[in-house]
Amino acid sequence: MDVSGATEVQPEGNVSMNRTSFRARGIRFAAVAGATALVMAGCSHKTTANKPAGTSTSAPAASAAPPVCLLTGQPAPGGTVPNRPALAIKVENSPESRPPTGLDTADIVYEEAVEGGITRFVVVYQCRDAARVEPVRSARLEDTDILSQFGKPLFGDAGGSPPTEAALTAAEKAGTLVRVSSFGPAGGAYHRDPARHNDVHSLYTSTQELYSRPEARGLPAPKPVFPYSPSAPAGGIPGASVHVGFSQYSDVVWKWDAGSSTYKRYYGTTPANDSAGKQISTTNVIVQSVAVTMSTFIEDPSGSHQPIATLVGSGASLVCRGGTCVPGTWHRPLPSDITTYADASGTPVPLAPGPTWVELAPTSVTGTGPIPVAQVTATAH
Repeated sequence: MDVSGATEVQPEGNVSMNRTSFRARGIRFAAVAGATALVMAGCSHKTTANKPAGTSTSAPAASAAPPVCLLTGQPAPGGTVPNRPALAIKVENSPESRPPTGLDTADIVYEEAVEGGITRFVVVYQCRDAARVEPVRSARLEDTDILSQFGKPLFGDAGGSPPTEAALTAAEKAGTLVRVSSFGPAGGAYHRDPARHNDVHSLYTSTQELYSRPEARGLPAPKPVFPYSPSAPAGGIPGASVHVGFSQYSDVVWKWDAGSSTYKRYYGTTPANDSAGKQISTTNVIVQSVAVTMSTFIEDPSGSHQPIATLVGSGASLVCRGGTCVPGTWHRPLPSDITTYADASGTPVPLAPGPTWVELAPTSVTGTGPIPVAQVTATAH
């Protein structure tokens, strides 16, 4: 499927940017099928006779399994899982806003297409903190459907258009999120970075400041949203390189690095680094193909319409870990449900313990001023 049309991009505020139009191709999964064999080994227990008096022959008591982080499946730092809600913060990813700060301690990051073919992140924390998260930007309508999977999370953002504000207010009243926005009572937890000239790309906060807000008190910890297993699932295809081409401005490539056991992020062939100069990486990459409808309302002064992804229903998915991807289907019957990712037989695909990036890749786009359809491939190199 081809979707074409002029696209525009602008950040909120008085700063605007015009982007050139271009044509995007539909999703394709290009890979060679592979198979994984699971081997189970038995174990034996051997007893000894004629033990000296006073010597016990009973097996030692099994030690309790160490606590694991709810949203990564990894052992909890310091041996304790924080008793606190998930905290999601909206982070910008336009080319002029890079590099970001604070992504390296996130449990889960969702990448979504916004106006003009650029992307933004919904960065989810629970088990670890980030001393600085930057640049924080405005919310979008689909954020409410992302966040409702985490019980009653905190949401840090820099406001939104009137329809988005209305949707967030409705979500708060429904009890599916609690806002700690820069435009509300939590505004004191946000600051401007003079190194970024105090412009629209300069807003930052920290997880500690937002968790210390009174709004965070008494909120429940989230339930796990993914299954985990140290063993890779069967039915995978080569996935050492995963390409999610949102547009020329966000041409995302994840490359498996066996040395660090992570996928490393690139824009085209250029490493995607954070503000500390460290390349952005993750343990798991999920590509969730979504239908996008352009809003009927104007999102900003440039005349752009807001892309709204359909996150309830089902569609194609690709779950990648260890350089291998499992094609399948995502399912989410109701907004109150957690999205599941299953293989071709309908079996949920377990992730490797560790952080996860979820790429919400547009597979179709309808409406005025459409953004591109994403190009998706998984290959061996």
